[in-house]
Amino acid sequence: MPSPLLAKDTIETRLKATTAELLDLERTLMSGDIDVRVLRDFRDAVDYIRKSAWVIQEWQDRQAHHHDTSTVLPLLTMERVRRATDLCKRLAVELEDWPTDSTVNLSEAVDALRWRLAGH
Repeated sequence: MPSPLLAKDTIETRLKATTAELLDLERTLMSGDIDVRVLRDFRDAVDYIRKSAWVIQEWQDRQAHHHDTSTVLPLLTMERVRRATDLCKRLAVELEDWPTDSTVNLSEAVDALRWRLAGH
């Protein structure tokens, strides 16, 4: 198992490289015609990682200042619920003409979630 220091260095190196790549990608995006769905999926992924990074930073800041961290994780959960809601709405539209036998696993997962939301 790598040492925490090595892992931190690796993460920081990856974050710097990804930041540079995203800035380069921005220039490319400005000059091209992109499929709307691909662009929306990319925006969603960037938004998700941005909010996750914010939660991690908030967690670290609160720990460093000996403040309560218990309210940080619910923020991430609320964001996941919002994203899941948006995804479900999009899937409902996109799967309108989709063969039902190919969505059995999705249906089972939704049933399990519905059961959990009902308080079981």
